[in-house]
Amino acid sequence: MIYQPVMGLEVHVQLHTKSKVFATEGFQFGAEANQWVSPITLAHPGALPSINQVCIEYAIRLGLATNCEIARHTYFARKNYFYPDSPKGYQLSQAEHPICENGYLDLELAEGKHKRIGIERIHLEEDAGKSIHDQDPSSTQIDLNRAGTGLLEIVTRPDFRTIEEVGIFLTEIRKLVRYLEISDADMEKGNMRCDANISVRLAGTETLGTRVEVKNLNSINFTRKAIRYEIERQISLLTAGQTIKQETRTYDINRGITASMRDKETADDYRYFPEPDLQPLALPDATISAIQASLPELPKSRFKRYVSALGLSPHKAAALTEQKAFSHYFEAVMAAGCDADAASTWLLGPVNAYLNAEKLEIETVGLPPKQIAAAAALVKEGKVSFSAAKAQLFPLMIKYPNELPATLARSNNLILADQSDELEAAMHALMKKHPDEVARFRKGKKQLAGFFVGQLMRQFKGKADPKAINRVVRDELNRF
Repeated sequence: MIYQPVMGLEVHVQLHTKSKVFATEGFQFGAEANQWVSPITLAHPGALPSINQVCIEYAIRLGLATNCEIARHTYFARKNYFYPDSPKGYQLSQAEHPICENGYLDLELAEGKHKRIGIERIHLEEDAGKSIHDQDPSSTQIDLNRAGTGLLEIVTRPDFRTIEEVGIFLTEIRKLVRYLEISDADMEKGNMRCDANISVRLAGTETLGTRVEVKNLNSINFTRKAIRYEIERQISLLTAGQTIKQETRTYDINRGITASMRDKETADDYRYFPEPDLQPLALPDATISAIQASLPELPKSRFKRYVSALGLSPHKAAALTEQKAFSHYFEAVMAAGCDADAASTWLLGPVNAYLNAEKLEIETVGLPPKQIAAAAALVKEGKVSFSAAKAQLFPLMIKYPNELPATLARSNNLILADQSDELEAAMHALMKKHPDEVARFRKGKKQLAGFFVGQLMRQFKGKADPKAINRVVRDELNRF
């Protein structure tokens, strides 16, 4: 029998705000345990929550960016359950009326294919604390710093059919929330986490199989691995004539398997009821329109502009729009007078190689975009070869970021002189040395021009303009 997997995701995005969603204290990753707590977060008697308006705005921003309908009226509810790292014994969340619903995100798959993933809802809630199991051999420790931070939970429809689609969706969501500047979405720090709902069914049937949830996946790679294992586990059970149990499982990264945590709860188990200490929310059309107008250019729109208006390849456009700050730097290089092709060559070449080698982000590189534009101009004007600019000039620019690239090139003997006579003489010598190659070229083996170009490049050791070399090779080989 051939089985088809069916997946849906619940993606939790921690909001980057100065204070928590219902309390006034802040939160800082890596701080000493239990430093960012308050009577409100701990639910002390008489401590009343209040809503962080920025969290509401962030929810609307993400909802609009994912083509959701924005609720004009909504409210918060108590979701009752006991977790050791949840001090209240309940979570403030949203039940029947989420702030965003009925949206979608379009994915670009391999070979030019597209897939639309439906988004059932995006709702705002508070995070729990963190249970730490590896600090003491005999007990679990609790850190409540994270408790009460704002979370947006993105609940998709069961539209995923392949693990590839899941990975692309998570990558796009991470990119989107960073462009919107609502979250760092750093999965290693828990800023973004994923629960995967997985079932399998016989191919060609419409009835969904029994759903199993795998909780708290904290990397895209682990999410892929957990889903792959769970699909194989469920198919193996069905093939053996056994049934799938609806349950919540965890992924053991060391063993590469999922393991049972508990039976899957239903909405009734949580005993939702409206939060009595918070007023319902009313979101006027004017508020939503103002947030819509404030949205930045989103990555898909920027990608399309780079391809259609700037003429870049889809591969280059995708690499340049992967990170918002990197894309902004690219735009700044162009604004300084560099054309898109040259700017992309520099950014995806020497600049990106330097960032990767030094483990830096573009925001900390310390090199003004105008310097990249100036270096690209030297290459375009034939004053410095690109190979010399990449290997010798760029490291000097990093070391002396405020020096003009032209000054650095002159002081380090990188400026190309007019070498037409020298190039022609060198080419004549090569042709005498390799008469068989010349004859084969003139009989139609045009690719042999590359042989002579390579010889001249090595001979002049990057001190000759590659365009001039190609011109001399072409002219002399075609001269009878």
